[in-house]
Amino acid sequence: MTDVFIVTFLMAFTFLLICWVVTQYQIYLDEHSMEEALGKPGLSTRVRTWRIMLSDTLRSARYFILKPIGRKRRTGSKAMTD
Repeated sequence: MTDVFIVTFLMAFTFLLICWVVTQYQIYLDEHSMEEALGKPGLSTRVRTWRIMLSDTLRSARYFILKPIGRKRRTGSKAMTD
């Protein structure tokens, strides 16, 4: 019978410990979330920045890809006319 009491006590203690940890975590989030949110850019700002960076990268990649192809076509057309 004492084993049942010990197991019951350990389960109750574990449950209360988990509840306390979750409560402390919620309190921590409530205290710190606004200060951190004010210092960070919003999601729309980050998405807009990523979109601008992606478009800049694609433009520069297109320029570097088309530049050698244009040279090959020009040299090929000159060779055909000569």
